[in-house]
Amino acid sequence: MSRIIVAGAGHGGITAALYLSMEGHDVTVYEKQEKDSVGLDQRDFLDASALDFAGIKIPEEFRAPGNSITFVPLEDDVAPVTLPSAGSYENLSVNRREFLAYLIGLAEQEGVNFVYGAPVSGPLMLGSRVAGIEAGGEKIYADLVIDAAGVHSPLRKNLPEFLGIEKEPAYYDILHTYRAYFDRLPDVQTPDTPYNIYVKEDGTQGFRWAITEKDKVDVLLARFPAMDYSDVAQGLFAVSEFNPQMDKNLSHGGHFADIPVRQPGAILIADGYAAVGDSAFMTYPLKGSGMAYAIKAGKILADAAADDIDGLFNAETLWKYQHDFFKEVGFAACRLAIIKSILPYMTAGEINEIFKRGLVSSEELSMLAGGTMPKSRILTAVREKLKIMGDIPEFRDHMTDILGWMGRFASVEATFPSKYSAESLHKWALRYNRFFDSIRKPPED
Repeated sequence: MSRIIVAGAGHGGITAALYLSMEGHDVTVYEKQEKDSVGLDQRDFLDASALDFAGIKIPEEFRAPGNSITFVPLEDDVAPVTLPSAGSYENLSVNRREFLAYLIGLAEQEGVNFVYGAPVSGPLMLGSRVAGIEAGGEKIYADLVIDAAGVHSPLRKNLPEFLGIEKEPAYYDILHTYRAYFDRLPDVQTPDTPYNIYVKEDGTQGFRWAITEKDKVDVLLARFPAMDYSDVAQGLFAVSEFNPQMDKNLSHGGHFADIPVRQPGAILIADGYAAVGDSAFMTYPLKGSGMAYAIKAGKILADAAADDIDGLFNAETLWKYQHDFFKEVGFAACRLAIIKSILPYMTAGEINEIFKRGLVSSEELSMLAGGTMPKSRILTAVREKLKIMGDIPEFRDHMTDILGWMGRFASVEATFPSKYSAESLHKWALRYNRFFDSIRKPPED
């Protein structure tokens, strides 16, 4: 039996903890929040296939019907586009705090220990091995440390440089968000569509949404530039203009959060260490939700650790985790990250023109939103749009960039190591990171 520490009660970390405890390991999760405050008090969609993949039973109350998303362009003369239903995947509707409580309950039933109010401040190193964590002012040693401490993980940020693991995401890798729920005014005319995403005046530097529920209006403000309360006030006013059913009274929420919208980290493992979820930037690059990816990754990590019958938990034995994650999820996420990377280069006017000409079908948007568009379909769609929009130089250049990027990334993917060696992994990671650095738009002054 090995001692395993999970830093942070994230979805992927708890999933890994659950299965590793079932294998007979001594597993403890250290979480900075108190038990009743773990997770955000907000409702989001979750692809049911992630729970099926991980073998986690889906409670029936999570199968509540989801909303069809409507994209609302900036100009009044451009018709909104409503996406069709989920189609090939099933959306669950979960309150994040309640869902994490459900996962924690499953883990506790299997013997996982949880320590709350214990913020992790950094790793403990023995030579090149991650040998434990500092949490709540204590030094705690373990055979394996699983980093599920979030996008700004103090574990990842304080790892030695020679491990080659990225410290922090770049400017366009993070969406700064504000999420709040407002009371819904009775007897006020509401929009024809309940779930609306609005393109902002400042181009594709961010977006806003308003979801009209039975008695609440769920508002999200998201943007790449940093956000303060003055920006929130402007954003809420803009949303309220389109949503007269939205009361000024804040029901709950009203919190800021940073969401990674990028490709997964190039290196997820080291001797005694594995990163999962937001700590490894495992979010869906076009919308930022990381629950499904993290849960799948947690199960893959647990399977790889279970195969390490000698309990070495070094980079070589954990390589199966990184290899299988990229094959199952990671490379598909990379292609979506490439599409996302073009958005900061585009303006709201260009987005409006796309909708005005009907160049992106609701089916294509739905497949992108659900992550179900295969690589071949992405390339075919881009080539089709390039032919149709050839009379607009800016759009033609954007589509040409995407095709070029996809071709260059194919060569990066092709060199992904099939077997572990530290030299080959670090060489590949350097190539991977340089590619994404090369296509990322520089931050604006």
